[in-house]
Amino acid sequence: MISITDVSDSRIESYRSVRFRDPQQGFIAEGAVVVQRLLKSEYSIRSLLIHKGQEHRYENLVADRFPVYVVDPDIGEQIAGYDFHRGVLAHGECPPMCEPSQLTHARPPIGLGLFGISDPENVGSLLRSAAAMGIHDILIGPGTISPYVRRVIRVSMASVFQHRFYQVTNSLETINELQKSGVEFAATTLRKDAIAMQDFTSQPPAGPVVLLVGNEASGLQDEVQDACLHRVTLPMSSGTDSLNVGVAGAIFLYELVSRKCPS
Repeated sequence: MISITDVSDSRIESYRSVRFRDPQQGFIAEGAVVVQRLLKSEYSIRSLLIHKGQEHRYENLVADRFPVYVVDPDIGEQIAGYDFHRGVLAHGECPPMCEPSQLTHARPPIGLGLFGISDPENVGSLLRSAAAMGIHDILIGPGTISPYVRRVIRVSMASVFQHRFYQVTNSLETINELQKSGVEFAATTLRKDAIAMQDFTSQPPAGPVVLLVGNEASGLQDEVQDACLHRVTLPMSSGTDSLNVGVAGAIFLYELVSRKCPS
């Protein structure tokens, strides 16, 4: 383990001001639980930054695989820009995302598509809910924040490291090509012509289905909804016209999983 006493030390550049920005390369994970789950995953790790006195928590997990920088808490706060959670940060490497066409080979019963979701709290919450329900194939559409943003990783409680991510650059092309291969898409929407989720799941598609959720404020684009074979909605009591996308997405997923993949 390497002691760092100079806040300008170039070896800890990737941790500098992470409260306000993510590193140009790789990602930052924070907190004891998240970092320990990262260390037990198959992800490549570049280094750790830990508060003095926390070394014993990580000695058995590190095994000289990468540098571990140890700092006094006040030095760590000056480096990171805040008193980071539970005294530990990790700098990991982002693996390349899969091509959407690879989903036809994986053919999961259920996948999740995040299109135009810019809030890291919502993305992290959706990823955590998906992992809890055994859904690990995630399409990242245009306008969606990277799943490797520090806040997304923390809110997801490290479930990011359980998922397979597919990068979607052309929404309509991807939906059309995958549906031709037998992967059906269900767009979540408030449109009046949508099917109630309970009715949809009473006879769910026999093959793979991807549930699409959209932007926090405006939802999925109309052309994206039109391209999907199914449009589904959650009936709500009078006076409530919508739910937070993280909450709504979890309900949609639960309904789909409980009917399509009953335990």
